[in-house]
Amino acid sequence: MLREKLKRFYDEYLPIISNLLIFVFAIVGFLVSCIYARRDGYYHWLTRLLYFTQQSNLWIGITSAVFAVMLIKGNVKEKYMKVISVLKYVFTVSITITGFIFCTVLAPFADFDIWTFATIVTHVVVPLLSIFDFFANGKILSASKKQVWLTFIPPLFYFIFAGILCVLKVDFGRGDPFPYFFMDFYSEVGLFGFVFKWPPEIGSFYWIVFFFGFIYLLGFVYRRIHLRLCNKRKNHKAR
Repeated sequence: MLREKLKRFYDEYLPIISNLLIFVFAIVGFLVSCIYARRDGYYHWLTRLLYFTQQSNLWIGITSAVFAVMLIKGNVKEKYMKVISVLKYVFTVSITITGFIFCTVLAPFADFDIWTFATIVTHVVVPLLSIFDFFANGKILSASKKQVWLTFIPPLFYFIFAGILCVLKVDFGRGDPFPYFFMDFYSEVGLFGFVFKWPPEIGSFYWIVFFFGFIYLLGFVYRRIHLRLCNKRKNHKAR
């Protein structure tokens, strides 16, 4: 009896809860980061929207909210579930990139006070919740091989969007004409340069190539793992 109740909770209620939590934390993290924008050195809260962190949190947050509503409503057509599943897949990869870049590339070279409530929520909590939901949620349909390339769309949109602003030397809110150091086209290394010192510096072009290579690898691995988990669930139900 207990086993059946736990299974029902896992299959029916946990996907709804996890998606609602993603939505709540993503929106709360975004709002708090905007409220304390001046304290964090930004001249206006709207400049927060110029960063991939906030955009990726909003993307996954809104998608998760829509997905939760669809699960609560029930009896949703498969074609709509497929669309929202692909969006969940694409934006889960994007929010993973947000957490990965911050924790491995940005945070290690920043001051400790960078770890604010909003920072932890948007860079750690939301990414981890999104990854958990993507793999644990049996309601998400698997993406096809061709759809791995769709994971490029959000970061490609951002690099084009932010790149244009960088060329125009738009202030990203803290007095710099770039959002992240690896998009500083006006640095010593620029787009294609190298500086052989420690830590070594490379041009923005090489950073972008690295990120897109990592995005494809992440999208490929996520799809393979998710597909195996889906097949495992199907085989388990068939028994």
